[in-house]
Amino acid sequence: MIKKFIVVIISVMLLNCTNAGACTLTCDFSEYTEMNAALRSAVMPGWGQGWNGQKTKGWIVFGLFAVSVFGAFYYLNKSEGDYITYERLGARNSSYYDDYENDLNTSRIFGCVAAAVWIFAVADAYFVAKKETKKYAFEKFNIDTYGKDGVMLRYKTRFSI
Repeated sequence: MIKKFIVVIISVMLLNCTNAGACTLTCDFSEYTEMNAALRSAVMPGWGQGWNGQKTKGWIVFGLFAVSVFGAFYYLNKSEGDYITYERLGARNSSYYDDYENDLNTSRIFGCVAAAVWIFAVADAYFVAKKETKKYAFEKFNIDTYGKDGVMLRYKTRFSI
């Protein structure tokens, strides 16, 4: 599904974009689909859950993601500072190298947690929306041709927070 969507977009852009003024791509995310929910969570983890009506779950997912990203960057910067201090002192048995290793490993753990929360957010938003999408009937793609202007692809969905 995603590969087909990307191929269609690239094809339309190649056929339609002979110059910058002739290329128009409109993305409207107002329709309720599983792909739109997943894209929202890919942009900001928790947004797709909120859009699916799971506000509390969305805030929890966003909070976990934000804390883990902050922790990853904090400990990464701290480990770099410890390593610079270790190099400057030049002492082989210094505790700064141990601090550097511990902080770097902690940063990696936080980074893995952030990636896992992000993947969970996208997958969860997709599958929850897939259950709910069956309640709605709509047209996902609308491809129109316009005389000499070429082809226009419209993808409709809705924005809500």
